[in-house]
Amino acid sequence: MNLEQLRAFLAEIDGKMRAMLTDNPDGLDEAQSEAYDKLETDFDSTRSKIDIEQKRQSKQAERDSYLSQNQRAPLVDGVSTQKEGGDDSKDEYRDAFWAMQSRKPLVPEQTRTLNAGADDKGGYLVPEAFSATIIMQLTEKSYMRPLATVSTSSSVENLPVEGEDGVNGWIDEGGLYPESDPTIGQKIMKAYKTGRILKVAEELLQDSISNIEAYIALKFTKSTTKAEELAFVSGDGVGKPTGFLVDAVLGKTAASATAITGDEIVDLWGSLDEDYASDAVWKMNRNTLVLIMKMKDGQGDYLVNKGLAGAPNTLLGCPIVINKHMPDVGANAKPISFGDMSYYFIKDRKAMTMKRLDELYSTTGHIGFRVDKRVDGKLVLPDAVKVLQMAAA
Repeated sequence: MNLEQLRAFLAEIDGKMRAMLTDNPDGLDEAQSEAYDKLETDFDSTRSKIDIEQKRQSKQAERDSYLSQNQRAPLVDGVSTQKEGGDDSKDEYRDAFWAMQSRKPLVPEQTRTLNAGADDKGGYLVPEAFSATIIMQLTEKSYMRPLATVSTSSSVENLPVEGEDGVNGWIDEGGLYPESDPTIGQKIMKAYKTGRILKVAEELLQDSISNIEAYIALKFTKSTTKAEELAFVSGDGVGKPTGFLVDAVLGKTAASATAITGDEIVDLWGSLDEDYASDAVWKMNRNTLVLIMKMKDGQGDYLVNKGLAGAPNTLLGCPIVINKHMPDVGANAKPISFGDMSYYFIKDRKAMTMKRLDELYSTTGHIGFRVDKRVDGKLVLPDAVKVLQMAAA
């Protein structure tokens, strides 16, 4: 169902619930109470689907708006065909950069423009439009970025994180006010480097790849996504981002090292503070989801509700998000999390660098392109995400 159909279905459910209460002013009997509870469950599930669809459409609108502001004309022989609009200096640097990477002849003006973007390692800063392209592609392919809070920074950043609020007291006339200070902590967002060298055959570069920008963007995106996603889930913070499973709070310990019960899932759900529950999602890999989908309640109903029309499956009224980097069920593993993933912060550094390596692979007839990107990720509020941990073997 689309958004309008979901809203209409929600209104229909609400009408049935109101009618039951109106037609039975003295209260509902047992059968009616069961029917009313079923309607209430359907109402909550449909409302959750509406919220998810609204967020999805909002994110799509943001992406569409971004793309509409960053359209670029294609390069022809290293020269942009775009003549009007945009920042001229950025366009000139971008055209010179890709002309240089393709070994096109540079005019003196392009050489001067490139020198302004040289870094201290002998490479060149990747044009800002290319950096944005990479980040947008990661968002499309990522498990974590659509749920996390993602932003760009040009330096190490300290995030203030609120601790204890303190409490009010009830004060008699002329009595004393209790004193307390709210606490503010800090999370430091660094810039860990991930990168690779892409080897391209000289013949391929000369004869087959007319748009080197798109080719490198595609290859770098795939490898960067794999490295980032694993780090965002379980990275130890040593030379890489800190995964959310590292800092998330233990919500429930399973009795077994190899099996999960329905009661343990309910306990995990109940362990999350209600302040974070409204936007909470379940995260698990597909193997764990298969185990959960086989579970039934006391009435023989499956715990997992299948999503309709592309909507995600739900568990206890909350959406299930598949992440293949979540661990399988096993001794001491944390195969399921439940919480508000917007408290996982991802900081992308705006500048990426690329350097063409002509001599390093010349004996094999290849050209190397060294590309790197800096990023950090951290769960800034551990209480916002709870995890189920399996028992020791």
